[in-house]
Amino acid sequence: MYMVVLSSYADLRQNDLDRISGIIDQKLESMKLDIAEMKGKVATKEWLLTMWITIFLSILAVPYLYGRGDRERLKELEARLREDKKRIEQIKSELESKIEKETHEYLRESARKLAEEKPEYTKGFKRIGLL
Repeated sequence: MYMVVLSSYADLRQNDLDRISGIIDQKLESMKLDIAEMKGKVATKEWLLTMWITIFLSILAVPYLYGRGDRERLKELEARLREDKKRIEQIKSELESKIEKETHEYLRESARKLAEEKPEYTKGFKRIGLL
């Protein structure tokens, strides 16, 4: 088989070989152009994809980043609000206790004075714990 190829190769002249080489170069040149065109299209598509991804991420990221400060301030305000609520409950409890104590003392004092004026009330005031 190699003999057939070698014998036909020997029959080719230099001019024939140059023409074959030229034809191969023409075919390769058109293939190189096609490959370069495909690379250009792929590069353009990659660039467009990168651009759209960047735009999309910017649309999502910018409001998030601007909102981060607001969210942190909101958390601080919520924490302060919780502390204020606790303090208000504490003050309310203290005030109720003080009012109850003062009311009880006022009632005891009033009962004592009334018992001095009307001794018959003394027994009733003792039963309810005012004397």
